[in-house]
Amino acid sequence: MWYRICGVPRRQITATPFSVPVTLIWRARTGLLLAMAAAFVRTSCQATSEHAVHPLVPLTNAAAVHALANEVANQRQPVRLEGVITHHQNRPGDWSFFLQDGTDGLYVRLYRVKSDVRVGDRVRVEGFTEAGDYAPVLRAQRLENLGRGELPRPETVGTADLATGRYDSRRVEVRGIVRSAAAMTRGESQLSIQLRCDGKDLRVGVSNYLPDSTNLVDAEVIVRGVAAGLFSLQRQLLEPVIMVDSDRDIEVVSPPQDMATLPVKPIQSLFGYSPGGFPERRVRLHGQLLGRQAGKWLALRDGTSGLFVESPEGHELLPGDEVELIGFPEMRDQTLWLVKPIVRRLARGTAPTAVASSVTNALRHPCELHRLEGLLAGRPRPGEGSWVLSLRDGGAEFEAWLPAVGGAFPAAWREGARLAVTGITEPFIFPHHRQVMYPFPRGLRLHARTSADVEVLRSAPWWTSPQITRTVFATLVGALVLLGLTTLALAVLARKNAALREAREQLRAARDELARRYTIRTGEWQEELAARHAAEADFALLTAERTRMARELHDTLEQTIASVALQLDAAKGFFQGQPDESQRLLDAATHQLRESQTEVRRSVWNLRSVKLEEATLPEALQQLGSALADAHGPKVEVRCEGAPVHVPPGVASHLFRIAQEGVTNALKHAHAGRIEIILVFKPEGIELAVNDDGCGFDPAAPSLNGHFGLRGLKERARALGAELALDSKPGHGTRLHLAVTESTLREN
Repeated sequence: MWYRICGVPRRQITATPFSVPVTLIWRARTGLLLAMAAAFVRTSCQATSEHAVHPLVPLTNAAAVHALANEVANQRQPVRLEGVITHHQNRPGDWSFFLQDGTDGLYVRLYRVKSDVRVGDRVRVEGFTEAGDYAPVLRAQRLENLGRGELPRPETVGTADLATGRYDSRRVEVRGIVRSAAAMTRGESQLSIQLRCDGKDLRVGVSNYLPDSTNLVDAEVIVRGVAAGLFSLQRQLLEPVIMVDSDRDIEVVSPPQDMATLPVKPIQSLFGYSPGGFPERRVRLHGQLLGRQAGKWLALRDGTSGLFVESPEGHELLPGDEVELIGFPEMRDQTLWLVKPIVRRLARGTAPTAVASSVTNALRHPCELHRLEGLLAGRPRPGEGSWVLSLRDGGAEFEAWLPAVGGAFPAAWREGARLAVTGITEPFIFPHHRQVMYPFPRGLRLHARTSADVEVLRSAPWWTSPQITRTVFATLVGALVLLGLTTLALAVLARKNAALREAREQLRAARDELARRYTIRTGEWQEELAARHAAEADFALLTAERTRMARELHDTLEQTIASVALQLDAAKGFFQGQPDESQRLLDAATHQLRESQTEVRRSVWNLRSVKLEEATLPEALQQLGSALADAHGPKVEVRCEGAPVHVPPGVASHLFRIAQEGVTNALKHAHAGRIEIILVFKPEGIELAVNDDGCGFDPAAPSLNGHFGLRGLKERARALGAELALDSKPGHGTRLHLAVTESTLREN
């Protein structure tokens, strides 16, 4: 083979007249290659050993995980820590949760590890770090429930604190006014609450709640939960969110006000000076409707001032109607608003009359119906479902907003036209104005109710010099651009069509080949996996059964046979001289053989598998009593009370094995004279009892757990979601009792 490595044909080795020198050259080249290979292997081994002697040290607290940079967290740093679960996601297929220890909070992902933990459990988690959507998180590989723990004391925070992000995943509490509470509409069983806290809105999600929790609007509450949030794709905090486990974590400080007894307030008094401060809860207002824009706002005045109202859906109100409003007042950019309103029409009224005004006067009267004139300064532009007209009245500018109906504006709205607009005044601050300590409104929006509120007083001149120049230039540029784009598009389209056809053919061939290989390989994997699982199960069962048989034969049959052999040898020695002693030894050996026969019969019964699919649970228990009863031993009685119902196979198997273990323990250890197996069918479930009148024992003695199989009995009871009741005293017999609820029967 070495001549292939050197690159020399084999026939040259035997045919050349210079075979000796050439052979030396080949050997030198071969030695050089081997030396290089050995050096490479030594270098690889040294690098491997260097990495092996520096293992990563697991992180042991949440603060250490949160302190990692994103790049480091993505390197799957090992983590092993303990903490208390503060919130559980409780979504189908997602058992992730928030955990907090003495240092910080942490989000734990459990997408591949199903858990039965709940809020308040103390757990030990092992896994590795990930960057997460915002802060580093822990992906759990192993989860151990250490029992119930104590929830950490929540930290009192405000919306400004939550917006910094430093309380992420921690348990916090906030205080505020509930502005809305409604069930989520995305299919999740959660309650969404909008909380007004420190002058800002905060979203709260409640996982488990009662229907009465939706009646918290206008209540002052303290909410305790875990700080979370909504994040961007760039891992930025967009909005803080409080995740609450249940409505029990919402403490009502002050209940909602009675809307029927709320006093009617004048609009001008809202956000004016008051020793009690600004109103944060709902207020009641009466006034006349000036206008509305469907789905956006209502405009109302009451003689003292006006305000805008978040428009509710489904109210067919007309300008001039007398209405009653109940909602939360709020100041938005120099204008008063009422949010989350309840609207009720009181009476029909006459349509309001607009006041002829100027920009200066309109700025002093927000949310009033005014009529202003001005020159159109440019083409109407779209904005938030409306047409926005920029107008000038002398040296003052203002904007007219009106609903964009039909997708086009009238042709008469051209630059230079003089218009008269009737609408609702809304002062605002121009963004380009210099910021001062006391800003005042410098801009004005006039919200027209319909297109009929815009009147053309004088049409714009048609052929002006600037307009002609712009038109000609735009036409030439457009023609050139269109020609170039058309040529380029045709060329690009031709190339793309050819490439697309070729790619489709390749993709179709690759897809067919992949489907064929996938089908073949999937079938092979399934067969191999099924065979491996079957072999592992058979081997485990065989090993367990061999171990049990060896233990029982050694502890019972072998000891009994050895004892009988010794007694027979002794009886043989006493047969001539002391026949009475010989007879006593023979009787003892006979008794031991009979007990051994009974024990062997019980072992054979344990080896048999009662097929519950071929017999009902009462029939299987009758077979158990008949098989374990002994003519020389205690009487085993089986009773079935109530109307039998269908018992699922899983539940029947557990109940049968519990009864079998109870009877076996009574026969082996209790020396009972009578054993009862009682199966009771009730509407609320099934009860099983195993009673004996034997010697009894102390259930609190730890040394008895292994002998009486109590651990196995309790594990089977927990699998049924029930508690095993054990009543026994020394000298007073033993009673085992178990109750399986009807819901457990239904679930299985």
